[in-house]
Amino acid sequence: MSNTAPLLSIKELTKRFTGVTAVDHVSFDIGQNEIHALIGENGAGKSTLCKMLTGAYSIDEGHIEINGEKMDFKGPADSMKAGINMVYQERNLIGYLNAAQNICLGTENMKAGVVVDQKAMRKRAEAVRERLGVDTPLDVPIEKMGAGAQQLVEIMRATSTEPKILILDEPTASLGEGEIEPFLKFVKKLTTDINISVIYITHKLEEIFTIADKVTVMADGKKTMTANIPDITQDECVRAMIRSDKIKSVVVPPMNYEEAEKHRVLDVKELTYDGKTHHVEFHVNKGEVVGFYGLVGAGRTETMEVISGIRLCDKKEFTFDGETITSGDSFKMIQKGMILTPELRNNGIFPSLNLVENVCTLFVQKLATKFGMIKNKESRAFTEEVLKKNGTKYRSKNQLISDLSGGNIQKIIIGRSVEVENLKLLTVDEPTAGLDLGAKSEIYLKIRHLADDLGKSVVFISSELEELMKVCNRIYIFYEGDVVKEVKREEFDNHMILGYALGGAGDGR
Repeated sequence: MSNTAPLLSIKELTKRFTGVTAVDHVSFDIGQNEIHALIGENGAGKSTLCKMLTGAYSIDEGHIEINGEKMDFKGPADSMKAGINMVYQERNLIGYLNAAQNICLGTENMKAGVVVDQKAMRKRAEAVRERLGVDTPLDVPIEKMGAGAQQLVEIMRATSTEPKILILDEPTASLGEGEIEPFLKFVKKLTTDINISVIYITHKLEEIFTIADKVTVMADGKKTMTANIPDITQDECVRAMIRSDKIKSVVVPPMNYEEAEKHRVLDVKELTYDGKTHHVEFHVNKGEVVGFYGLVGAGRTETMEVISGIRLCDKKEFTFDGETITSGDSFKMIQKGMILTPELRNNGIFPSLNLVENVCTLFVQKLATKFGMIKNKESRAFTEEVLKKNGTKYRSKNQLISDLSGGNIQKIIIGRSVEVENLKLLTVDEPTAGLDLGAKSEIYLKIRHLADDLGKSVVFISSELEELMKVCNRIYIFYEGDVVKEVKREEFDNHMILGYALGGAGDGR
């Protein structure tokens, strides 16, 4: 990190919405070739601050300086022209287009102004790839790439504008254990080889202390700390960003496995999908939280999508609540008492609809008249009950669900699912991805409440081994589409579990 004058200076930035000061006189500098971490709870003001930096939001007070020159952004185009670009947490790629086409999306080369010049776009993409020193394939459709490769394509597109400052929003939230370390090295390379400064937004403190030079902490719209990484500890960061009373301990009561086996909710042996038979021998008992762990692509999500009726398959046969199931779409499985909340929150909501419409989407039959008209009064009352029961923070039931923080959206998705009549098994896929420590704690407590107090069964899919070990009664480890190991709580050992996930202990199957 260089000690030259700041590349970016944020001076008393302030943004107000009706009745709320989202960013309150925040100031800090970012140096040349610096990785500057930006952390804080959901709702702390990080996203609003970055939207001002990218020109998406106007600035009410304060200003931005780049290389000492005061900026006045009228919109995102001005910010990008000045040298700021951002890669958002949610994927912003088109699945059926290949990497080269996505990298050039919005800035396509044209022949005679009417025909897209694919050859020229490929050449541009190759130049970006070479500049970054990565080997991501350019001709493969995005939808056939893994999460890590997709993330690199997002960054290649952002760096194709040759920015001075790149903002990365929760960049490892969807990456598996094996993908994170190479990605962090890549981010470090951006500052050392490509001469880019990085604003790195994350809730994973271990990542900050691995690659960042400085950290700025925000809470309730205000800056609570800016410090050099060598001068502080992780505990100091936590104290600066969150009240200790919001982090509550998760208690997993001891389980009598012999007794639990008498109340199996789900029993699976084999599933055939994507032209291959997968050996996925596992079971879930009533009132139990069962974790699914493995690297991205190990088959955890695919297994539960087949069982939940979301993913097409060649053959399936399993027992659910005493019934042998060989067919059935997601609607039929919901009727039987099984529901899955998706990994990507946007796949579990309708972003352009309000809270009432999103909460009631699973209950149209229940809340409609015999003529198919939605009962407005009943729908609003039901929505209010779900929001209150799950501690959701919101301004109005009429506001768009996409206006809420990630943690509050997740509360709605899970809370809505729990209201399904006769629910027996809830699958949550990466439910804490991108959430802060307080929001994660609330999700953990919610999952244990479902199992311990309501007698529901939960399958918890996660790429974060620590949270599975914190919440689950048992963990199944996946490798190349198969279940390779079952581990009971008293046997939990992170090195052993990771070994199986990496295939190193594969002969122990």
